[in-house]
Amino acid sequence: MEKKEMRVFSAGARSAGKLCAVCQTNIVTGEAIVYCPDCSLPFHRECWEENRGCSQYGCKSAPETIKADTAAPVTMTGWGGDKACPACGRTIKAQALKCRFCGAAFDTREQITKEEYVHREYDGPEYISVRNKIVATFLLSATGCFSPIALVIFCILIFRGRFGGIEYRRLPSALKAVAVVGLCIDCLLTVIMLLLLLLD
Repeated sequence: MEKKEMRVFSAGARSAGKLCAVCQTNIVTGEAIVYCPDCSLPFHRECWEENRGCSQYGCKSAPETIKADTAAPVTMTGWGGDKACPACGRTIKAQALKCRFCGAAFDTREQITKEEYVHREYDGPEYISVRNKIVATFLLSATGCFSPIALVIFCILIFRGRFGGIEYRRLPSALKAVAVVGLCIDCLLTVIMLLLLLLD
């Protein structure tokens, strides 16, 4: 079967408000979308790429079904199946990569536990945003006069587990190390500043 070229559009009045058949969430005006060339269903571009084609059963643009090796255990989500959202627990489509009730996003269609979801590491654009905040706070540590502020931020983040929308347990090991090193530097500089003030 000849593979048809994927064409990406910006969602307009025609598709706004319709459900993406993969993630089961509404398409918003301006989002990058793809229309199935065979059945004309609209999809978010990311959902189309993740699904490797249309999610409509029987559609010519649906991804080819590969027969699983019966000797190995395989988890099957199946067409039209359901699963529980690991964030809110409500029932969503098995193929969904985002919960249409609470907005939680997943990087896999397989069922994951709430524990796995809560402790997942930051990834993609979310990771870049968190990394930039951690690095910016670390740079405050080197300024000297702002070290007490950075010290408070790192203390809350590390010991309370959350600050400014960042969850410490979800940080990759490298960013956790940056936060700990920043905390140590801030402690040292803050003590030095206090000693200088006392000597004056």
